[in-house]
Amino acid sequence: MNGQAHGDPLVITLMIEEWRVKRILVDRGSSVEVLFYDTFKRMQLSDDILIPSTYNIDGFNGTVTTPKREATLRVSDEGDYLYTLTTFHVVDVVSPYEVIIGRHWIVGIKGVASAYHQRLRFPTYKGVAEVVVNP
Repeated sequence: MNGQAHGDPLVITLMIEEWRVKRILVDRGSSVEVLFYDTFKRMQLSDDILIPSTYNIDGFNGTVTTPKREATLRVSDEGDYLYTLTTFHVVDVVSPYEVIIGRHWIVGIKGVASAYHQRLRFPTYKGVAEVVVNP
């Protein structure tokens, strides 16, 4: 970032289970956490951990996506300040992102996401920690 205003989305890296997932879209408008099935398979997770999904996902453009299933996975930052169990809706559609995290997840960690500042900040027992965009 060179100090000029921009409209870039907030895309961060977090650990999901034991995998470093690099293209996570932080979407404050999303009401669900989405894990794309292609990413799920690359993480070498077994379909056995998937449970039936209970509802459809309505997109902003009016499309409806039926999740393949749901999975509850560990999400952490690389600084060992963040650790959450997160239920992801696993969808089998093409996306430039690997995961989308939404407002409920952000609120759950008491976080503040800023696309303008290109960072996600959240309180920890050691003070405020942050995850900045991928370089």
